[in-house]
Amino acid sequence: MAADCKILIADDNETNLWLLCEQLSQWTQDVMLAGDGRQAWSLLEQHRFSLLFLDLNMPFLSGFDLISRLRSQSGPNCQTPAVAVTAHAQESQRIQALAVGFDDYLVKPIRLARLQEILERWQAEDVGVDYYARQLLGKTRDNKPLSQMLIGKLFAELPVQLADIERLLGESANQQAWEIVHKLHGTFCFFDFADCRTVTESLEQALLSNQLAQADQHFEALKQKSVWLLNNQAAVLKSLAAG
Repeated sequence: MAADCKILIADDNETNLWLLCEQLSQWTQDVMLAGDGRQAWSLLEQHRFSLLFLDLNMPFLSGFDLISRLRSQSGPNCQTPAVAVTAHAQESQRIQALAVGFDDYLVKPIRLARLQEILERWQAEDVGVDYYARQLLGKTRDNKPLSQMLIGKLFAELPVQLADIERLLGESANQQAWEIVHKLHGTFCFFDFADCRTVTESLEQALLSNQLAQADQHFEALKQKSVWLLNNQAAVLKSLAAG
């Protein structure tokens, strides 16, 4: 975990809030707490965090409300990795949480091994233009020309892939849609873009299991992340050049 990471925990249950904070203290001391959704939103507007843990059921603003608002705006945490925290282990709720913009899912009671897995997966780093540049440079061993060529290829192909997936979903051509999603998932795995990798994996699984409503939801989440990445491609390229 990055030494300077800042984490937000939002939960209306004081015991749960304290317990997760104590568990996270093994890795970082820079944790801010919110006792309800409204307080969490205020902190999200004022601070930039590296990782968010949001309880799904809170007064004023639920975790679902928070992530939907967060992903639809351009504030400091619009791309910050967010973990949905809940006492419910139903697969349907996990799918719903990932579809609306969460990046991971944590079921109470929280086990340390699972928490460590989440921290290692997201590395508690901000998912912004510098994150994408850093991940790609790591893959190419700081080869800037190669990194620029690879990301340029992604930027060129991604709009076409999104349009094709959307068209095929509309035509219920699930196998053809899956083939494009599978290829895109492989690209994001190679680049190690954790947020994009997760949502394409969820879309791929939904198409394989013929869960069309969930596939539509996951595609909307993928489109949202992809549009943000495409809109910021100049900044990503600039970050790559600065290296």
